[in-house]
Amino acid sequence: MQAFRRSWEQDKPHFIVVAAEGAPLSAEDIHKYINDTEGAFESRLTVLGHVQRGESPTAFDRILASRMGTAAAKALWEGGSGMMIGLRGRCTRLLPLSEVVGQVRPLDADLYEMAEVLAGFPEEIYYP
Repeated sequence: MQAFRRSWEQDKPHFIVVAAEGAPLSAEDIHKYINDTEGAFESRLTVLGHVQRGESPTAFDRILASRMGTAAAKALWEGGSGMMIGLRGRCTRLLPLSEVVGQVRPLDADLYEMAEVLAGFPEEIYYP
């Protein structure tokens, strides 16, 4: 709620809160908390479906899906299993699931900085 109040004080009366699937607090939990808190803000809940999240595929999306599907079919034909298809640069490649499952991939700190600049929020909101 503190982040909402700070935004309100900066004349930013609208907020978008995104809750990832499987997060400890669901979007419904956050929605109820905001609406049930006395003197709080009003929340409206929108749960996006697949079409809303993805929009219409571009030509690049369609070609990439075809390339990855072809690589997956070829890997299966050749007896491969326990693999995933990845894209590095312009090339598809097979990766063993053991190399990717449970691994932490660091996020780009520049993206966080960009979000801070665009939202006008201080750093501590993004890095509690």
